Amino acid sequence: MKILKKRINSLSYLDNIPDGEPIIVGINNVERFSPQCLLLGFPTNIENGTRLLPNNINPTTRRNAEPFSVPDRSKPMETAYRTQWWIRREWAGRGETREVSEYVDIPYKRYPRIAFPPFSVELTFQNENGNNRIVSDPLIFNEDNKPLIKNTINIFLTVFGECEIYNKNLEKCTPQEVIRLNWDILPPGEYPWNKVQSDIKKLISQATETNQKIMLEKCEYIESFVPDFRAYGRSGFRGYVIFGFKSKNYYVLESIYPNNATYVFNENWQELSKLSKAEILNGGLHNTRLIHHESWKNNIKALLDKIKNKGENENE
Repeated sequence: MKILKKRINSLSYLDNIPDGEPIIVGINNVERFSPQCLLLGFPTNIENGTRLLPNNINPTTRRNAEPFSVPDRSKPMETAYRTQWWIRREWAGRGETREVSEYVDIPYKRYPRIAFPPFSVELTFQNENGNNRIVSDPLIFNEDNKPLIKNTINIFLTVFGECEIYNKNLEKCTPQEVIRLNWDILPPGEYPWNKVQSDIKKLISQATETNQKIMLEKCEYIESFVPDFRAYGRSGFRGYVIFGFKSKNYYVLESIYPNNATYVFNENWQELSKLSKAEILNGGLHNTRLIHHESWKNNIKALLDKIKNKGENENE
């Protein structure tokens, strides 16, 4: 079944699919869509089995990569706050003023939000008998999965303008080896902050000035504890940075996105890098989760001091 549209608003195209049937969404002849593949995060020369979370490039891919919410208009409006980096001038005496910068919380009215986790669908490139495909994982067609299936179809439609709906027989051509492209890993060793800062600025250039500043301050503070491993998110993980303390088996995940938290894992990096975003953020696999609020710095210091002291004790 082929769909040729810019997007769909319902799953009426799939009315003939039995409930409980696994389906796969994809496209054939990928070579027709080289610019679109690059936009999603695939490299120029794609290896068979390459798998990634699509880049955050439009509302559909954003819902796939990041938590999202919808307004609950059945409830009265509430006061919410938006953090803003603010620069102003204040009186300094003797006819002079000085520049003052600070974070301010700006109130505004909105309907309460119903929060949803990201759909976290990853796409895989397959080459079988000369036919290049990009496909989703099998999705079970049922009522609960309809929002997931619709969003997955719309990822393909908004990027490629078409998609195919396959049945479960496509499973036989799924490669056994998966090559994930969600992280760029720096060579081990110490890096000066200006080098790390320059790298992070490139990754977060599309974020608001306030979110960029918050991210850089948090990353600079974590970097001051001298991690020996760094990985930068790419594709749908763009805006995420991992600082690793490999000898202590601690990995600190920081994010540019507002209302996110700092996650600390004890998983070794090889295992952590194999996980999807949903597994990382929602799977309860983290050792510690530190909310971004005024006590964050004290909490992260206590944790990283503990890691540092643990290493010193072990070396005695």
